[in-house]
Amino acid sequence: MEKFFNLSNRETYGKFVSAVGIFVNLLLSVVKIAIGYFSGALSILADGFNNLSDIGNSLVMLFGFKVASKPADEEHPFGHGRAEYLAGLFIAAVMIFVGGKLLWESVNNIMEPEEITADNVTLLVLVISVAMKFLLGIFYKHAAQKINSEMVRAAALDSFTDCLATAAVLVSIIVWLKFGINIDGAAGVFVSMFIMRGGLISLNEILALLLGNKPDTKLIEEIKATVKESPEILGVHDLIIHNYGAKRLFVSMHVEIPATFDLLTAHEIVDKVENKLKFKFDISVTLHVDPVVQNDAAFDEHKALAEKILSEISPDLSMHDFRVLPYKTGRKLIFDVKVPENFPLSDRELRKEFQRRLIKLHFNDRAIINLDHQYC
Repeated sequence: MEKFFNLSNRETYGKFVSAVGIFVNLLLSVVKIAIGYFSGALSILADGFNNLSDIGNSLVMLFGFKVASKPADEEHPFGHGRAEYLAGLFIAAVMIFVGGKLLWESVNNIMEPEEITADNVTLLVLVISVAMKFLLGIFYKHAAQKINSEMVRAAALDSFTDCLATAAVLVSIIVWLKFGINIDGAAGVFVSMFIMRGGLISLNEILALLLGNKPDTKLIEEIKATVKESPEILGVHDLIIHNYGAKRLFVSMHVEIPATFDLLTAHEIVDKVENKLKFKFDISVTLHVDPVVQNDAAFDEHKALAEKILSEISPDLSMHDFRVLPYKTGRKLIFDVKVPENFPLSDRELRKEFQRRLIKLHFNDRAIINLDHQYC
């Protein structure tokens, strides 16, 4: 599809997706509003106005892609990629508003039901509507995966929700034609609940991105594995990923390199790893070098002691960036500790407990501990 339409970049693809959405929803809204008006079916009329609001969503998508594609400037040094999230937020809010309005009207219709006039043509239009919305949802879902867009994912969820909504309307019309029972208001309530549910799901997902949720676990592991492919890298930790929109990820991490390497050698190793990550994942990367002492008996002894104390406090604790410096008549142990989520001890209690155990074994030694609460 993208080759046929020469969709060579993300903005072009996004505009094409938006245009398809505008066309399909405009066609459906015109037909449904006309049928709903002449038949008196509130649920069809409401469904038509819901499709009309979807045109606005597609226009917002179009605007979102346009703004998000703008390059970084003086006021926005990380680019405008999060404009897509704001556009998705708007789409979700519209879904909730439309659902709430329909719920109010449907409850009133249950209290004071109105007669419905519908025929087989009405049913045929609704069946075609379900099919078109389902195909549009599939199209949106494929596009969202291809360009990694939460805004398009919200539109896809909206389309699938509309399928269920229109199906409910279809059932209410069939019941009326076959049995003379008016469940239009109840169907409208059902439709509204699905619309609001879809809006709340999208709202929650997009707000998580704006507030800063945990990055994709698969991406984290792939980045770490790529770094460790370099034989000079002994380990990696303190990985942080900042999300400023699709294809606008800024990554930083600490890499462990033998302390015997000179500064120029370490710099060259880090440069190669950074370039490899940029090329493979299309991300901006900054690496911090942690020197690791090897084949030093005294150093290894103190490190083993620190690891033993940590494991006694909790087997879930691990350390890195270990150093040893002279301290009065003893040694100063400096290191970072990775603290798991929901750890029972506070930072102060953990430091105090380690210090107590260390002094008990080596009275003249002290520890300086930096506690890492993981972002990834």
